[in-house]
This record gives sequence, structure tokens and C-alpha cells, in this order.
Amino acid sequence: MDARLIGRRVQTLRRARGLTQEQLSQMVELSPNYLSNIETGLKTPKLETLVRLMNALQCDANALLADVVDTTVSQESGQFSGALAELRPEDQRRIRKVLEVLIQDAKDAQ
Repeated sequence: MDARLIGRRVQTLRRARGLTQEQLSQMVELSPNYLSNIETGLKTPKLETLVRLMNALQCDANALLADVVDTTVSQESGQFSGALAELRPEDQRRIRKVLEVLIQDAKDAQ
């Protein structure tokens, strides 16, 4: 498992949410130093810690593990989810609305 990739994603999502390391570390009951070690890839978080981070960052496992776990379609959707999570909430809503229309068009075409 590449701890650096996971750490970069945690950092990117944290920043996208406008959180400092101190704020996120309090939310997930970690020391700021340990969170910093996760973000820099020096530490690999345990599953329990990953779950707390995902809940605090409001993301799914794909958003953190997309480059770590070998998958196909779910990996691509995870990468998309990660990119979406980095955007401002109002931009996320606009993109979701566009996707809803495209998905409905695809269903109607079947």
C-alpha cells in the first residue's frame, strides 16, 4: 500500500473542506503530529482511522484508495469522486445536476 498516495488524498480533501490539520485531528481524535505523518506518507493509518477520516472528510473509500486498490470502474468513479470532492460545494452541486441529467438520458436511451 502506498501511504504517500493516501496521505496526499487526505491532505487534498482536508484542504478542500477548509480544515486545518488541527481541526481534522480533533474531529478524528488524532494528534496533529500523527495526522501530519499520515498526510506525508510516513504513517499508514489503520482501518479504524481511515474510516474516521472518511467520515470527517465526507468521502468514500475510493476517494482515498483509488490508486492503491486494483479495480476498474469503481476506481474510475473513485477518482472522479476525489476530484469532485476538491471543488467548492456550489460547483459540486452544479456538476451533480449535470450528471443526473446525463444518467437519466442514458437510462431513457436503453
